[in-house]
Amino acid sequence: MAEFSVIKDSDAPRPTRQTGRLATRMREYEKYIEGVPAGKVGKLTPSRGETARGVALRISRAGKRTNKTVSTWVVDGVVYFNVI
Repeated sequence: MAEFSVIKDSDAPRPTRQTGRLATRMREYEKYIEGVPAGKVGKLTPSRGETARGVALRISRAGKRTNKTVSTWVVDGVVYFNVI
C-alpha cells in the first residue's frame, strides 16, 4: 500500500513543464480531432513502434483537452474515432 503524508506547499517540488516534443505531439492529436467534421470518422494507423492502444489513448486525451467527446475503436490494429 502507498504511504501517505501531508507536507507544506512550500516544501513540495514544483511541477515540471512539458517538453517541446510532448507539446508538439499533443497539438498534433488535437489537430486530428479538429479535422474530423460531423458525420465523418478519423482513421489513424500506428507507425512503427506505436501501439493502437497508445494512439487511441492519445486521441482520447486530446478530446478531453479540447472539451470534445471522442469515441474511439480499434479494428485490425487501426484506430478509428469520431467526434460526438
